Amino acid sequence: MILPSNYNPVVFFSSEFAIDSDLPTYAGGLGVLAGDYMNICAQNHMQMVGIGILYRGLNFVQHIAADGKEEKRDSQFDHDTSFLRPTTINGQPVILTIPSPDGEIKVKAYHLRLSDETLQFFLSTNVDGNPDHWRADMNTLYSGDTDAQIRQEILLGVGGMKLIEKLKMKPKLYHFNEGRPVFAIWEIMRPLVEKGASFEDAWQQARLQIVYTNHTLVAAGNPKYNPDTVKYWAGPFADSLHISQDELIAKGVVDGGFSITDYALQASHKHNAVSKVHGKYCKKDYPQYSWTAITNGVYMFRWQDSDFRRASITDKEVWDLHMLKKRELERTVEQRTGVGYDTNRLVITWARRLAEYKQPKAIFEDITRLKKIVSNLQTPVQILFAGNSHSASPNAKNLIDELIYLFATELSGHAIFIPNYNISLANHLVSGSDIWLNTPKGNLEACGTSGMKAISNGVLNCTVLDGWTYEVDWDGVGWNLDPDHVSESFYTLMENEIVPEYYKRNDAGLPEEWIARMRKSVAIANQYSAERMLHDYQKKMYS
Repeated sequence: MILPSNYNPVVFFSSEFAIDSDLPTYAGGLGVLAGDYMNICAQNHMQMVGIGILYRGLNFVQHIAADGKEEKRDSQFDHDTSFLRPTTINGQPVILTIPSPDGEIKVKAYHLRLSDETLQFFLSTNVDGNPDHWRADMNTLYSGDTDAQIRQEILLGVGGMKLIEKLKMKPKLYHFNEGRPVFAIWEIMRPLVEKGASFEDAWQQARLQIVYTNHTLVAAGNPKYNPDTVKYWAGPFADSLHISQDELIAKGVVDGGFSITDYALQASHKHNAVSKVHGKYCKKDYPQYSWTAITNGVYMFRWQDSDFRRASITDKEVWDLHMLKKRELERTVEQRTGVGYDTNRLVITWARRLAEYKQPKAIFEDITRLKKIVSNLQTPVQILFAGNSHSASPNAKNLIDELIYLFATELSGHAIFIPNYNISLANHLVSGSDIWLNTPKGNLEACGTSGMKAISNGVLNCTVLDGWTYEVDWDGVGWNLDPDHVSESFYTLMENEIVPEYYKRNDAGLPEEWIARMRKSVAIANQYSAERMLHDYQKKMYS
């Protein structure tokens, strides 16, 4: 790999990157956001390097069996015959090594050139000669015990820095996309210590090169580990920095546990939240740090139909385009499930990673009332549901089974669960639905971006205010749900406002009031683009 002599990129570390629908390197919104970010950097010809992990994708594909139960199948993505390329120097594959208590661990690097100056790298320890557990760490994201998670984090942070050094890059700075890459600081410090700096001086110099983004305050995104386990894997790095293991990890030890979030905050000189309200909660939980709020955005060229960018589009063209997108979604649903529906119906979609705090069952509290709403022959409603379970959410699989049973019985003919929620399906859902439903417990969604994708295509939001949705005046645009009475407020809005307005047509057969909301939604979406997000990072975090 040949790089220009003036190549001084920002290095963007993330445990997930959703670059392609079938590449099993993402699990949810964090990865999709990282993929969008890399794409907008490429479009803007920014010197940016993404560092991630090349997971094999065990249990990556969601399948619903004939009995209605969720099954997980392995990805069929072949890293060695795909669009990814092994990273080479002078034609020879780059093989890195990282120290561990198991001896030297070999790391192979792959990459994808998103533009001349934007590069995406993926690292793998699934290399012949490595211990079995290091190779198994590549099976899937966030899997395994504490030891496995720490090894993955060492690979991401230290392995990523080893790659940067091997390619002789001279980064402008390092961006930790949440806490998991934090062990990169050990490798950033090492040459400073080798030149005679004390550990503390090296730490302070290194942190001035690092910025950190917190993506959630939910515990699952801020793991804590037994300090003894961290010290075990940190041993070789403590030796190279000429300090004890206790001293190396001390800045992350809080209340008897090792917190990667606290360690990352100590290891960086700028910190940002991903929405204005998230920034308030970060300041409340971590008042000793200065926080900048940069609300997430979405890569419009990936998620928005280009016709919605035309200022001259007429009401009829808006509706014709929307109905085209609804038919495309229906065909996708039928291909995946074998079940279709009438696209003239009002289509409501709930689709996101299945987690308890997102409250996927919120609208099903009163099935009798809901069934009456959706099955009205004059104003029928179609409910679409999609979302993957994950090993980090043990109740998610049972939840999917419950929903599928409910859809096949009480709500038969009016509710469909669509398997294998991925980038491809999301693209159809955020453009071919009428209502985008969001029902989280209040103050737990740091930002959320699926609703941004929906409004960019004129799909109306019906949401509990949380994350980015606090920043919008939804009057005449979408609808707000009462966070303390989600189901009741949903039923009332459906009965009195949403369903009647959707089915209210003028003499030309167009829902004028609905289209007016669609236009306002598309206009608001411009504030939530990845282009704006990148400019905010350049101005507030990278300058």
